[in-house]
Amino acid sequence: MKLIAALALIVVLAGCSTVDSKDIRTSGITANYVVTLPETADAARVSASYRVGTLTFVELGDGESVTSSGGGKDVKLKHHRSAGVTDYDGQLDGVVDAGTEITFDLTRGKDDDSAPRSTVKLPERVRLTVPLAGTTYSRRAAIPVRFDTQPSEQPSILSWAGECIQTGSLELEPGRTSVSIPTGSLRPVTGTPTPGVKPATTCPVDVTLTRRTAGTLDEAFKDGNITAESQSVRRITSAP
Repeated sequence: MKLIAALALIVVLAGCSTVDSKDIRTSGITANYVVTLPETADAARVSASYRVGTLTFVELGDGESVTSSGGGKDVKLKHHRSAGVTDYDGQLDGVVDAGTEITFDLTRGKDDDSAPRSTVKLPERVRLTVPLAGTTYSRRAAIPVRFDTQPSEQPSILSWAGECIQTGSLELEPGRTSVSIPTGSLRPVTGTPTPGVKPATTCPVDVTLTRRTAGTLDEAFKDGNITAESQSVRRITSAP
């Protein structure tokens, strides 16, 4: 399964391309803004990408830039390009407080509309306290999960993924700080086995808790998304 997923990603990346922004109006751009709060870092990571269609990315030209600001800090996002994918990223040091509004400002040339105000508020941070990293759990028993967080009106998503199990998730209602992954929820991977290769029955599994908020995209764009999320991940071992 891991090999299949990797091959699928390669196929998608191989189909990606980048075009110069001078040929694209803002009203034809799909914007994607993401703010991430790592569990331990004292900073908000910010990223931006722009597309036309599904696999064609837009590269900003001379005199164009994207900046992010919030909590009294601002940063000009740096350009990256790999395998046809073009994006921009940076970080806002010390900006981690829940409710802080993060703004993305796309500045374009004189012949195009800028998009100065795409906004999203930071969610409360989450930290898994149970399970502990490195712990082994049998799939014949429930897995207890507990986490620390400030009071929140936002739901959380608990998910799990590993090479020998099927990916799954649970949605936790606001105010919840504990849950059990029910017995049988971590199901072995099914499919046609590779001749001569014994399928793995024990493997590392990442248990991930995510809290996400959605923001408001500048009206100058055609479409897109702006989200902020906090995450906590623990790698355990799943056994029969």
